[in-house]
Amino acid sequence: MSRWQRYWFADGGRWAVAVVRIAIATSVLLTLARIWTLDPLVAPAALYRPVGPWMLLGRTPPPDALIALLWIAAWGGTVAMLVGFGTRAATAVSFGAAVALAAVSFSGSATWSHQYNVVFLAQCAFLGARGGDVLSVDAWLRARAGLPPRDEPRAYQWSLRLVQLAVALMFAGAVFHKLLHGHGTLRWALSDSLRHHLLVRFDLAGLDRPAVVDWIIDDVWKYRTAALLNMVTQLAPIFAVIFVRRPLVRAAAGLAFLIETIALGLVVALWNLHWLPLVAVFIDWDRLLRRPPPAPAPATWKPPRGPRIFIVCFFVYELATSFVPTLDQRLNTFPFSGFPMFATIRAEPPYGEHHDYIVPGDHIEPIGPPTHRFAQRWLDHSFRGLYLERDPKRVEGKLRQIVELAPVKYPDATIPGVRAYLTLHVAPAYPAPAHFEEHSIAILGELHPGGAFKTVLGTLDGTTLTLRPLGVDTREVTLVYYRNNKPEPIALPYTSRTGDAFTLAAAPVGTPIYVVAQIGGQRWLVASRK
Repeated sequence: MSRWQRYWFADGGRWAVAVVRIAIATSVLLTLARIWTLDPLVAPAALYRPVGPWMLLGRTPPPDALIALLWIAAWGGTVAMLVGFGTRAATAVSFGAAVALAAVSFSGSATWSHQYNVVFLAQCAFLGARGGDVLSVDAWLRARAGLPPRDEPRAYQWSLRLVQLAVALMFAGAVFHKLLHGHGTLRWALSDSLRHHLLVRFDLAGLDRPAVVDWIIDDVWKYRTAALLNMVTQLAPIFAVIFVRRPLVRAAAGLAFLIETIALGLVVALWNLHWLPLVAVFIDWDRLLRRPPPAPAPATWKPPRGPRIFIVCFFVYELATSFVPTLDQRLNTFPFSGFPMFATIRAEPPYGEHHDYIVPGDHIEPIGPPTHRFAQRWLDHSFRGLYLERDPKRVEGKLRQIVELAPVKYPDATIPGVRAYLTLHVAPAYPAPAHFEEHSIAILGELHPGGAFKTVLGTLDGTTLTLRPLGVDTREVTLVYYRNNKPEPIALPYTSRTGDAFTLAAAPVGTPIYVVAQIGGQRWLVASRK
C-alpha cells in the first residue's frame, strides 16, 4: 500500500470507533435539543433563503408536515445510532434529517453561523463507519443469533481519522484565517483586535460582559496574551491528525480542544457544550480499554474502493471550504464550512499603536411608548445585520417580523411599530475605558403602528443618485454622506435633479460611504458603497 493508504487503513480501532459513534450521537442529540427551542424554525416566505440541502427544493419554504417528519427521523435515527441499532443506516438517516433541520434554521439570514457545523461534519465523516461491531444492539443481536463478533481487518481507523480531521480542522481553520487577515503575521493577537471583538460581542449587543471579560478588556497585556493563547489552543488539535500513533500527543490535542471550547463560553459567551463529546475522537480507546491487538490482515488485503473514494472526496472538499475565504458561504453546502471565529482584525494600522475603533451596526427603536431594557436589548441583538440590507422589501419583511415576534418574546412590552437606524459605534482608543459611543446617522426604514412602511432606500451609480421613497415626502432634500465610518457628515452637492434622481457634482469618495438624505429634520439612508 502507499503511505496515504497506510495512514487511513491502519490496524485496530474497533472499540474506539464504537465509542466515537456514541460520542457523535450524543453531540447530535444535544444539537437537536438546541434547534428544538428555536421559534420560528423556518423563516417567513418573504425572508426565506434556501440553505444547504434545501437548495434542491427552490425558494419555497418547506411545509410544516415535512418539518415534522424530519424531526421524527432526526430523533429516531440519532437514538438508533446512539445504541447501535441498524448502525450505518441509522447514522445516514440521522445525518440527513438533522442537517436539514439545522440548515433551515438559518433560512432567514443572509449567511449561516457555525455553532452546529463541526458536529455534522464529524457525523458526515462517520458515514459508512463500522461503528456497530461492538458496544451496540447490533452486536448483541448477532451474539444472540450465535454468530461470531465482527472484527474486519483494517476497517475502523479510516473513520476515526477522518472524524478527527473534521474536528481538528475547525480550530485550525480559525488560526489560518487569523493569520490570513494579518498577512502571515500575529497582528490579530498583537493589536487591540480582541478588545474590540469583545466590545462588539457584548457592548454593541447590549449584553452584560462576563466577569472574565471585564478582567481582560481594559488591560493591553491581558487581552493580547489571551489572544495569543487562543491561537495556541486552536492550533493544537491539528497535531492529533499528524501524530496519530502517539496517544499522549492526541490526548493533549483533545485537552486543547476541550479548553478552547470552554474558553469560548467563558470569554465570548458562546457556550457550545454540544461539541464536548467530540473530545472522544482524540482518545486511543482500544489501548485505554486494554483491548488485545487485532489479528493481522491477510497478505492479499486491499483497501476497499468505496471508503477510498469517500475519503478523497471528503478530504478535498473539507480542505477547500475550510481554507478558501468565503467559499463555504458562496457554495452554501451546509454543513461544510470555514470557521473564521472572529478572525477579522478589528483595529486600525499601525497595529502596534492604539486608535479609536468605529464599527457600523444597528439600532432599532420602538415607535410608540418606550420599552424596557430587556426588550430593547432583544431588538438590538436579535436583528443585528439589518443595517446591511438595501432591498426595501427585505427591510420591510424584517421589521414586520420584529413587530410580530415582540409580543411573543415580551408580552409586557408594547412595540406596535419600529424604526431601524444605521448607527456608527465609536470605541475610544486605549487606555480609555473600553466602551462604545453611539452615533445614529440615518434611518433605514420605519414600520408604523398602522402598518405603513417608510424608506428612501435607492441606488448610487457613479454620479447618479436615485431616491426611491415609500411614504416619505422628498420635495425638500439635502444630501450628505459619511465616509470611512466616521460619524461626521460631509455635504454632497448636486448639479441637477429630475424627480428623485440627482446628478452629483462629484462621486463621493471613501471606504465605505453612506449617502444620506436630510428630509424634514430626519436623516434617511439612500445608498452605500464598500
